[in-house]
Amino acid sequence: MTKILLIEDDINLGTTLMGALEMMDYEVRHVFNGDNIIKELAGFQPELILLDVNLNTKLDGFDIGKLIRKKYETPIIFTTSRDESEDFKNGFSIANIDYVRKPYRVMEIEMRIRNILSKKASYEDNRKNIFQFGNFSFFPTEQSIKYEGSKFHLNNYETAVLDLLCRNKGTFICKREIIELVWNTDQHKLKEGALNNILSNLRKYLKPSATIELECRIHLGVKLAIR
Repeated sequence: MTKILLIEDDINLGTTLMGALEMMDYEVRHVFNGDNIIKELAGFQPELILLDVNLNTKLDGFDIGKLIRKKYETPIIFTTSRDESEDFKNGFSIANIDYVRKPYRVMEIEMRIRNILSKKASYEDNRKNIFQFGNFSFFPTEQSIKYEGSKFHLNNYETAVLDLLCRNKGTFICKREIIELVWNTDQHKLKEGALNNILSNLRKYLKPSATIELECRIHLGVKLAIR
């Protein structure tokens, strides 16, 4: 069950919203201020924070949001009746947030929650598909490698080969197997030259690091090795 932390000092509005969200099968904890927000987050571990901006406390919602961002990336939806440009700039200076203007309908809150949680899930899925080796970051979905501020774009086959080597890092993979998996063919000799060209290109991308090597051995195959 998705957990939502609701920070709202209006007891009537907070109670109504909490009840509506619980009817949607969310687990909701309602607090009235952000005085102990870091402790609250550590204990409850919500997937989403609904945060009123106009709190009758020393810290307003924006201050609390910035405090949260020092330690947590939890998505935040600000709820506010403010409409000044500076308020919007202040709010959107905080990463991974959304805005809902008061008065709002519960349906709008529900749609905003679903939208931001969907983005969070997509982001986490992409994070799982990132490979780190040495000072390199390989992003298969973007078909790119990053190294100390430099970014190299790969073609489809370069991406597929490097993805296979990363998933089997430190282990030799037979060239025949690479060809079968990447080109979906058993015509190994026809694709061996193409594979060798790709390995040559990948070595150029990895050349800046002395600790990363594409090691090739007869009868064993290719290995992504980290010294």
